[in-house]
Amino acid sequence: MKTLYALFATVLATAASAYTVLDATSFSSETQSGKWLVKYYSPTCPWSKRFAPVWEKVYTDLQDQLAPKDVFFGEVDCKAYRALCDTADIDGYPTVVFYDEGVNKGEVPGGQTYEVLANFAQGL
Repeated sequence: MKTLYALFATVLATAASAYTVLDATSFSSETQSGKWLVKYYSPTCPWSKRFAPVWEKVYTDLQDQLAPKDVFFGEVDCKAYRALCDTADIDGYPTVVFYDEGVNKGEVPGGQTYEVLANFAQGL
């Protein structure tokens, strides 16, 4: 029951935030244009769970400022889409990767704090 509740809470939080949940079908087409910050995570990872509110706050605080600059936020569930995570060389959770016009530009250094992520996103 706890797992079901956690899954429901994750889905609800994602729907409320309106950032893009990327999957094997949508990843390439979505990230081909604009700049993307993509969170790779595992729903069972304690570090991913701890990071979720930080990610949500960065998105919520900056979405209006970044939308005109074509900066988007997305997330990939590595349990569900392992191949996407392997392609991006994800070796731990959570990891935030920057994409520019579909090209992986690498992990956001120190990208697990609000300050680092917000400053990085605002600099795009």
